[in-house]
Amino acid sequence: MYLKFPALLTLIFLFASLCSYGQDQELDSLLKISAFTQESDLQKILNQNVTVSSKKALTTRETPGIISLITAEEIENSGARDLVDVLRLVPGFDVAQDVQFVQGMGFRGNWANEGKVLVMVDGQPYNDLLYQTTAIGNRFAVNMIQRIEIIRGPGSAVYGGSAEYGVINIITKAADSLNGVLVSGTVGAHSDALGRANAGIAIAQKGNVNWDATFYKGKGNMSNNGNYQDLYQSAEAQNLSKTTNADPLNLNIGISHKGLSIRTIYDEYKTGDPFLFVTYKNLFTNIRYDAKLSNKLTITPEFRYTNQIPWTWGDRSTGEYIFKVRAERMYGSITSSYDITRKINLIAGAVYFTDHGTDLLNTKRYDGTDNIALKNYAVFAQGLLKHRLANVTAGFRYEKNNRYGDAFVPRLALTKKIENLHFKILFSQAFRAPSIENINIAQGGSIKPEKSNVFEAELGYQFTPESVISVNAFSLSTNNVIIYQSETISTTETTEYYKNFDRSGTHGLEAQYSLRKKKWYVNASYSFARANSNNTVDTYTIPQTSKQFVGFPTNKITLNSSFQLTNKLHFSPSAIYASKRYAYNALDSNGDAIANELDPYLLANGFFNYKNLVDGLTLGAGVYDIFNQRPAIPQAYNGGYAPIPGRSREFVFKLTYQLNFKKS
Repeated sequence: MYLKFPALLTLIFLFASLCSYGQDQELDSLLKISAFTQESDLQKILNQNVTVSSKKALTTRETPGIISLITAEEIENSGARDLVDVLRLVPGFDVAQDVQFVQGMGFRGNWANEGKVLVMVDGQPYNDLLYQTTAIGNRFAVNMIQRIEIIRGPGSAVYGGSAEYGVINIITKAADSLNGVLVSGTVGAHSDALGRANAGIAIAQKGNVNWDATFYKGKGNMSNNGNYQDLYQSAEAQNLSKTTNADPLNLNIGISHKGLSIRTIYDEYKTGDPFLFVTYKNLFTNIRYDAKLSNKLTITPEFRYTNQIPWTWGDRSTGEYIFKVRAERMYGSITSSYDITRKINLIAGAVYFTDHGTDLLNTKRYDGTDNIALKNYAVFAQGLLKHRLANVTAGFRYEKNNRYGDAFVPRLALTKKIENLHFKILFSQAFRAPSIENINIAQGGSIKPEKSNVFEAELGYQFTPESVISVNAFSLSTNNVIIYQSETISTTETTEYYKNFDRSGTHGLEAQYSLRKKKWYVNASYSFARANSNNTVDTYTIPQTSKQFVGFPTNKITLNSSFQLTNKLHFSPSAIYASKRYAYNALDSNGDAIANELDPYLLANGFFNYKNLVDGLTLGAGVYDIFNQRPAIPQAYNGGYAPIPGRSREFVFKLTYQLNFKKS
């Protein structure tokens, strides 16, 4: 049994209100960062200010969003191979495949790859402009990440139409904390194949002028299965370790002085299935200036230029391109933040950007031409009131586009940390803006933005300076769902298009418990997500049950821990349990795809780190998938792809060396 969402919302509100009325503390005491006791290592994490869910910095327990904060220490200790390993330990997140073996994210039981989760690296949005997707398999340099701030919930009111379900904000060490040189390398080996080989170097100097530069390159594959058969068995079985790849390349350069910051990132990623190659090429440039006009008022103009050739694909055997489009965005914004009093803050701003698509194969795909242009403007505002009973955050965003029309999304949040208790009551509308290709091949030439209503509530309590628990419930309902469709017209012709379906969504709950001592810590979580009963997106459904969407489990349990065995040696076991899933992985007598149940799996991992072998040098070694469960990665909809067979047990070796510059 699980508590109905309105009842839980009422219970949390009443409980929090009663606790609030029982306090005799002054406002300054209620707003203190620390609890009664001396600040512990756990409290230092909980009390970090984040801006990912609100442009005004608040601690994770008071910011208006359901937040996960992942530190560099946790990433290093776990031995995470890539962002997939990191996200699997976060409540609600999972991984699935799109077409051509491109791996993307699922969230809270939903396929969230196209415009539903915004991914940023050092402030630069990574979602591609053609489809709003972000490929994640063996792409990001996890050894060089300082922290990851995640909104497990809508972010459209702050970030616009690429953040309907969530936001992942990655901050690198070079950009944030490094003052020296960092070298890192990772090798993953299966018993019969090389899994990955990645390496990077970063250099940064902090001073009157801060600058940093990072270079990262790698090579990998999607699986080491030696006998993969495509769903329709139209080709010979393939050895995936030899016929797939996941090869990243990244150059990240930044400079800042006082309020001015400039950053440029070049990102290249190559992947694909046994028959088709896929490449992404991205250039991001950002210029931002925080002009502090007074102690109360800050004005921030920002300019971004994005140049992408994303999701380029073609025939692996011949190298011939089938699809190749350049996408560009020119983006300008201005934001003001005004502290009316120490209890009241107002943020407002305006955005204007243009998107251009150019067909590089000259196939006249855009209404008989090789070009398409979108124009977009937006206004947004947010108010924050700090009160004795609750912090109140209210805001909205309005966007209008010359091709798909407009979207208006409000948000309202009540949050408070009162000594060791915290609560959040959140309502947000969010939208997913149609992107270039959604508009280009829309059925009937017209498509609407998706619109989601999201209710969330969280209650947490810090029992001791070293332990905290939180439970949140959510209800997520999406209307006008943008879905890709294809139909076979003849043996040689297929038509493809995007259209709006009426409804989809899920509801459920997530719980987290953290216990952190001086020499060890344990983080545990439980996620539950169930499909809404009124879903109309048939490509997400399976015949076995209406309570679950294809590709995703109903229940997920995670454990992430680390133990300091000696002054230098750490052992970090982690585990992920997922309940049964369903995948379209067979054909019926008519040659149509049918869904079957995938067994539950327990993905157990263990990693050793020997830190400061010499000053700054850390060596790591461990095993992923100790029990060789090999969980498959299914396609998150009925799209004609058999699941990618899971990797076998992988032996992982890491090296990081950091040389710090002397402080001037």
